[in-house]
Amino acid sequence: MPRVPENLTCAGCGRPGTAADAAGGWSLSSEPRPTGQAERTPAQERITALCPECARGAIRDLEARLDP
Repeated sequence: MPRVPENLTCAGCGRPGTAADAAGGWSLSSEPRPTGQAERTPAQERITALCPECARGAIRDLEARLDP
């Protein structure tokens, strides 16, 4: 996984955060490196972050769409 940037911005609400906040419930993701590709592209290096509130909302939305 790419290195966590020092400053984060929530993709959901725009809330600012730091790399230290990432341990407090922030959800971080990046595109996977395709099998056989030696190096990561700049697009694959980009990290998407969600603050704890937006991450919980995304999980609830996903769970609501699951079959009962």
